Amino acid sequence: MADRQTIIHAYRQLYRQGLKAINYSTPARHVLLKTLRSSFRTSPARDFDSLRIANTLRFLLKAANVSGVEHKIVRNTLITKYWEQPSGVKTTLRQLVTFL
Repeated sequence: MADRQTIIHAYRQLYRQGLKAINYSTPARHVLLKTLRSSFRTSPARDFDSLRIANTLRFLLKAANVSGVEHKIVRNTLITKYWEQPSGVKTTLRQLVTFL
């Protein structure tokens, strides 16, 4: 079981690396933040796995460095999560897809 400081550190690392992977685009950063918050708030501390966090950070690093398969997976996942949100004020798809 991980302590609170380790979990906070992992959350911040995932958020920081996720922002780099999506090139800080506005709609995607909000989806990323909402997804991370809900995941960390609903999961108990005993489910924390540092190996999974390290693997995810490595994946996000590859997504940030090269616009290859990893980047497309992150991009498509966030687009899907964006459109699954309850209807409200949403930006256009053109604004969402600008991950350059």
